[in-house]
Amino acid sequence: MRNSTLNFSLWPACVRNHTFEQQLAAAARHGFSHLPIGLPTYRHLTATGKRPRDIRALAADYGVQLGHYDGFSGWAPVKYNSDLPAAAKQVFAASADECLAICESLGLKRICATGTFSPDQFPMEVLSDHFALFCDKAKTLEIQVDLEFLPMWGIPDLATAWNIYQPYQPSNAGILFDCWHFFRGNPDWQLLAKLPTNVIKTVQLADAALRPVVEDLFEECLQLRELPGKGELPLLRLLALLQRQQLTDIGPEIFSAQLDQLPANLAAQQAAETCRNLLKTTNLTLPSAG
Repeated sequence: MRNSTLNFSLWPACVRNHTFEQQLAAAARHGFSHLPIGLPTYRHLTATGKRPRDIRALAADYGVQLGHYDGFSGWAPVKYNSDLPAAAKQVFAASADECLAICESLGLKRICATGTFSPDQFPMEVLSDHFALFCDKAKTLEIQVDLEFLPMWGIPDLATAWNIYQPYQPSNAGILFDCWHFFRGNPDWQLLAKLPTNVIKTVQLADAALRPVVEDLFEECLQLRELPGKGELPLLRLLALLQRQQLTDIGPEIFSAQLDQLPANLAAQQAAETCRNLLKTTNLTLPSAG
């Protein structure tokens, strides 16, 4: 049996050098149903005079829905440490209240949450408590919170994300699964196979060389990802396990210096086509391409 049609999200990383409207146009042209939005984009738009209802209307004009709030760390005991790069601080500057207020004003129903703190900076039970408390706040607005693991920070792998989520298992929460993060962290295949099927709702697709190509993992993460199916990662094996989950959202998140050189339309086209080709052999159903 095939799953119901998934949301097909164009994560802004794929078209990060282009304006919000150019991102929307590219998403619409190539069959993406959703475009996530992060704090820097929201603040830029409002600083130039656009109200939340104007942002919503612009997305509606292109037939694209606003997807996840992209990048939130204010659920944790600290939003970030003092040594976080300035550009990252701009992404993660929102408090819990501001994040939820933005979600409410834009009609966002999903948050991509992560932790920028250092590994072992906080006891696991403290992180679980803080995450559950934020999920309770989000639940009053019917917002889903997807917890993303990221190998360079304090939630480095699937096991850590599971250990934060598992004690309370908030009904409006899950784990956001970035394929690149999985392979560059600790790719725990056994844990992935054993997870309850309601844990992972959102998947981000990207490819890479089988092993890191540079010493700085941040550099590879933010500059050297590849289009799905164009690298060496065993993505089909991974998707065979992920399709056991009750997924609702999938799409490319490709931080790439090569994609940065392309017009938004061409970058989105390549991202859409490679994702669709990869998913042909799975039971995951995307919206029609047009």
